[in-house]
Formats: sequence, C-alpha cells, structure tokens
Amino acid sequence: MTERLLTGTSRHFLNEVVRSMPLSWVSAFRRSLVYFLWLVVWSIIGILMMAIGIYVAAVPLSNLYTGKTPAIGTELITGVALLILGYLITMLGAMATFIRLIYQTSFEAIQEALKGKPAATAPGVAMPMAETKLTPTAVPPAAQPAVQQPTAPVPPPPQQKYCAFCGRPIAVSSRFCPFCQRAQP
Repeated sequence: MTERLLTGTSRHFLNEVVRSMPLSWVSAFRRSLVYFLWLVVWSIIGILMMAIGIYVAAVPLSNLYTGKTPAIGTELITGVALLILGYLITMLGAMATFIRLIYQTSFEAIQEALKGKPAATAPGVAMPMAETKLTPTAVPPAAQPAVQQPTAPVPPPPQQKYCAFCGRPIAVSSRFCPFCQRAQP
C-alpha cells in the first residue's frame, strides 16, 4: 500500500489515499473547536485594535459637532491606520489559522499512511529517523548485480574521426581539432 501511495501506480489512487487516511468525526470536531477558539482570539485582538483606532480618530472628528472644520492630522491618520490594522489582523489571523490546521492535518495523515501509525511530532519539528538494521539475506545468483568487467575501447561511430595530433575523437567535418586547436590534414 505504501509503495502504491508513493509511486501512484494504482488506477484508483485517490480512492486509496482517502480510504487509507480517514479523519474521524471526533478529530474533525476537535480541530474545528481549535479553529473556532483561534478565531475568537484573533477577533478579540482585531476588535481591540479597531476600537483604539476609532477612539484615536474620533478626537479630530469630534470637531464636527462643535462646528469647527476637522483637521486631517496625525491623530486621524493614526486612527484610520489602527482601524485597518485591526481588520487585517482579524482576517489574516483567521486565514493563517485555517491554513495551519489544514497543513497539520495533512502532515499527520501522511505520516499515518506511510508508517501505519499516528505521527509522533507536529509539523516543523524534526523527526528522528527510524533505525533500520540491514540483515544479510540470501540473494539468488540471477538477482545479484553484475560485476563490471573492463572492456576494450569501442571504435568511434562513422560520423567521427580521430585527431591526427592528439588522438581524440572529433567530428568528420572538423577542419580544426577542438582540443588541441591544430588543423587537420
């Protein structure tokens, strides 16, 4: 099974992957609870930043109620920047949390499928390699790799000739040797 997962030679590869990496409902609800809690955290941080931005920007805008023209100064710009920053923190934090949970779930599922057991560490943490002991096995003579025997030099193909000076093979149409730069007879 692992070999087919790695090579993808099976006709129903996707079905095998889905069947071999099941995610239980309990695990799915646990992960969705973690995601929801992180959404709450990012929302609180973002809403606090937006509230501070509104408060800072409201000081120059309060001049509207007194009949004065509001001045666009550093307070108004700072308040709007904090408002935008709070919104971005909320949105990007939610997306980053979602991507992180999907990555972690995928990593654990792949480790489980490849090793046949759950992953021992979270993504980003180096896992120690399992020690494997090589045991000598009896290999039939036909399966043993052939020992390379020295061979005689092969004559050049018909489109090549030898340089008259250095003896290296060169193209038949060459007027000069590319190695020794001498004119050929």
